Amino acid sequence: MSFWDKMQKIDRRIIYALLVIVVAFPLIRPLGLPLSYSDTTLKFFDEIEKLQPGDRVLISLDYAPSGAADVHPQTVAVSKHLIQKGVKIAFVSFWEAGPMFAEQIMQPYLDSGELVYGEDVVNLGYIPGANSAIRSFGFDCVGSAPKDLNGKDTASMPIMQGIKDCRDFDVVIDFVMGSPGTAAWVQQVQGPLGINLLVGSVVVEVPASMPFVQAGQVKGMLQGLRGAAEYELLSGSPGVASAGMDAQSLGHLLIIGFIVVGNVAYIMSKKESRSA
Repeated sequence: MSFWDKMQKIDRRIIYALLVIVVAFPLIRPLGLPLSYSDTTLKFFDEIEKLQPGDRVLISLDYAPSGAADVHPQTVAVSKHLIQKGVKIAFVSFWEAGPMFAEQIMQPYLDSGELVYGEDVVNLGYIPGANSAIRSFGFDCVGSAPKDLNGKDTASMPIMQGIKDCRDFDVVIDFVMGSPGTAAWVQQVQGPLGINLLVGSVVVEVPASMPFVQAGQVKGMLQGLRGAAEYELLSGSPGVASAGMDAQSLGHLLIIGFIVVGNVAYIMSKKESRSA
């Protein structure tokens, strides 16, 4: 059997092993491969960069575990950037799983003493009612969330002082994977009140949200895991999203390489057989 024949019959176990190695390495140690930045990500980042220490941001966590792989890295990256800038964050959710994700983000900072609960950050919990709940909260934040996730009065918390409606937050960010989500925030709150709204979306929801971006009702948008990776690199903190994009890129390159080798081996093998 010639060399080219052998190259056409590489043991699939070798291919799988190489693929595992190539994908696993950047997940363990992110490479930070360069990415081009979409306009929606750059606009999102620019809005966050305008914030000053002491400003307040509302983050609405409207996604479930089934979409977390795509959108939660966005939440982590943006929250980290906000905390580094000294911006105060109020988390709220109109999906049942949202408060759990907020706790995952807050807890390390609370444990380390970097943040003080009620002053720098608060988890307002889950508010049922879908679109109507979003509208009620938008017009009366404290009235719609009189207690936080742990049953504490929100009106007495320093972070909520002076907050009447969503216009009192410098930025509102909706991280979303479905309904209720971006459309509800635009129709029920952004339109009537004119809030400064940003969106982080799973990829499948991007086409539905893009018209709001084009109309200027949404100032910027992160698109799926790639959007999270772009934001991590812009903020100088490569993390899980960057590692995921590195792994995806290297995996694709390896597969393309095997396709090229297989085709070259086939052509060369045919040439050898004709000349024999």
